[in-house]
Amino acid sequence: MDRRATFASRSFAAPSIRINIPDQLPTLFEPQKAMPKPNPRSGTTADAPPSPERRLTVLALQLAVLEKAASRLGTLAFIWATVVLLAGFAITLSPTDFWCITGLLLIEGTRILGRSHELEWQHHQASRTRPASHAAVRAFFWMQLLSASACVSLSLVRLIHQHYGGTEDARTNRAAALNIFYSLALAEALLFLIEKALWQWKVSHHRLLERVADDCNLASACGQVAVRCFFYDSYMRCLNGSSFDGLHMTLVSYADDLITVGSHDEQSLGASILVALAESDRFADATLRRICVSAPTIERLIEMLSWKGASERDVRRSAAVVVSMLTERKLILLRVTGIPGAIESVASLLYADLDELNILGLSILNKLAHDHDNCDKIGKTRGLLDKIISYSSIDHALAASTPRDMRIKAVKQSLRVVKRLASTTGNTGKLLRRELTDIVFTVSNVREVLQRRDKNVQLELHQMAIEILTSLAMDDVAREIIGETGGVVSVLVAMFLPAGFTTKECRTTDAVRVEAGEALAMLAIENKKNCGEIIMALGGGVWRLVDALKDPIIIVSAARIMRNLCSYAGDEWQIPLRGVTAGAAKVLRSITVEKAKILSIFIGLAAQMLPYMEPGELHARLAAARVVDTVLARTLVQVLREYSRPSMDVPRIRRYTIELAMAMMRLDARYVALFVELGMGSELRCVAGTTSQLECFNVFSGSVGLSRRATSVRSLVTSALELMNKGRN
Repeated sequence: MDRRATFASRSFAAPSIRINIPDQLPTLFEPQKAMPKPNPRSGTTADAPPSPERRLTVLALQLAVLEKAASRLGTLAFIWATVVLLAGFAITLSPTDFWCITGLLLIEGTRILGRSHELEWQHHQASRTRPASHAAVRAFFWMQLLSASACVSLSLVRLIHQHYGGTEDARTNRAAALNIFYSLALAEALLFLIEKALWQWKVSHHRLLERVADDCNLASACGQVAVRCFFYDSYMRCLNGSSFDGLHMTLVSYADDLITVGSHDEQSLGASILVALAESDRFADATLRRICVSAPTIERLIEMLSWKGASERDVRRSAAVVVSMLTERKLILLRVTGIPGAIESVASLLYADLDELNILGLSILNKLAHDHDNCDKIGKTRGLLDKIISYSSIDHALAASTPRDMRIKAVKQSLRVVKRLASTTGNTGKLLRRELTDIVFTVSNVREVLQRRDKNVQLELHQMAIEILTSLAMDDVAREIIGETGGVVSVLVAMFLPAGFTTKECRTTDAVRVEAGEALAMLAIENKKNCGEIIMALGGGVWRLVDALKDPIIIVSAARIMRNLCSYAGDEWQIPLRGVTAGAAKVLRSITVEKAKILSIFIGLAAQMLPYMEPGELHARLAAARVVDTVLARTLVQVLREYSRPSMDVPRIRRYTIELAMAMMRLDARYVALFVELGMGSELRCVAGTTSQLECFNVFSGSVGLSRRATSVRSLVTSALELMNKGRN
């Protein structure tokens, strides 16, 4: 809520200072339009670069094609041997060929058996690091390698020698049949050896799995296990189904499958994959987009947040990180909170005995609180508000053994959540502000933050703490409680008008000063006690506020505070408040040159200043400001003419203008004739026909008005017209 004023490059000694307050930065003193919901962004049409795991799926496809080709050739060789050779030429085969065929079939059978078991053990070993599993895989590997080498040697020897025995006529078809068989056996064994060579070259020599793991932010031991499991699963899919089944696999889709249909350990592995990819700058966007369209994955991640086993901390942390990233996307907020028990699962993170989980839980709640309906759900979750508030204490946010930086992070996240909840609009906001104020630690924890002067506590934490007070003060009961909490008003005044600070030092805290001024202005509304506290904190007078009118950074806040003090302080503070007239020249001069928000605020302040002036003092103040009374009166008439209808940007400008005109006519009867001459009567009647509820409130929560004024604009118009009629008579 940084509302720094930008001002024209004039000397401060110049007669006037023009200050531009951007209209697009409304405060709680103006109504806010409902923001349109964002439209979903269409996906980019540009082709995304291939993901690193694509190299693994391509390798899996190549290996599967070689394996399938070898298996088909082996099947054909087996059929050829049993049907053609052993069935058709069994009695004519030489003993050498008979035993060669038998040996090749037995060796091939051994290799096939070893291959099937090796694949099972490889898949089993991928997620485990037990020595027994590794030894079994190595044993099966060497058994297959020796079997294939024996097949190559035996087949090659028989094909080279061509000594099949028997007569020339008997050898004709038998030799061809044997050549075909030995060729098939040789081709099968060679394909298998090529597959093994490719596997070893890519996986062992080039360390493809490790390189892909590094590229995918999965370089940890768990990440390498995940990549290995992904590769074996892709290979098995290509092998057991279509050769292209594993080609379209991605690490995200693989993790989705593990999380939604896998075992407990597989779900943990899937969560570790997702968090690694989501934390990678390169893959975060694509990963989160893929998760967003998978409702079962989101549901399971939400469920993981409530896992409380000691061995499940890492999984819980991974799920919390992914959910935190997902909730940054506004379109996913309703989907997350639409899951039954989602808020409770997130809230469970606040009760974990791990600091990082506590902070992640607060971060998720802060993002969920961007949605109005989610704020309502958070408020209705039993015990959640109390737990959130407990983290806003700097000294007690986390355990005493927790590093200070972690405690500051917890306080920051807690304040962000409270700020979101306290600034909620509508009836939901009213209830939340009341519930937050009813928690006895809320205001005292905020005060504790404001009283800290550590460098790592200042600025952002101070600004959020003040914004919380400003939002809570929209409620009249909360306003009373804040004022009665010792030290709150005095620390706000000290931040708004820091004593002994150089101009350079003050400018580093401009945002905090502006927020502190807004909080003080809010606390002064319709509360005599708070007005008295503010005056006492200022030193028993308002001269410091008058001097603040020269500071373009806080001029708006200073004017608001003075106006509210004059309006609501009561009779017991009349003498100290007479000091506001010292700034009359500045205020009256600004009315004739400023526009929009500044103009509205100064007109309202002037209307409250005039009752403190003695007869004839207004004329002297106008002379000091080098403003002719006719110009001032014409300016007021022009304001009513320009704002013929209520304005959302300056909702009270017509009310303030009428109040100032009435104060001028009561102070000096000459202004009655002047206003009549300038056509004030017709403008007042025009205002009476266009009054709106917009002009009846001091504060707005969104489009809902709070703190209704006792006197309506229509009543003010009637009173002003009566004054003009009496003056003419």
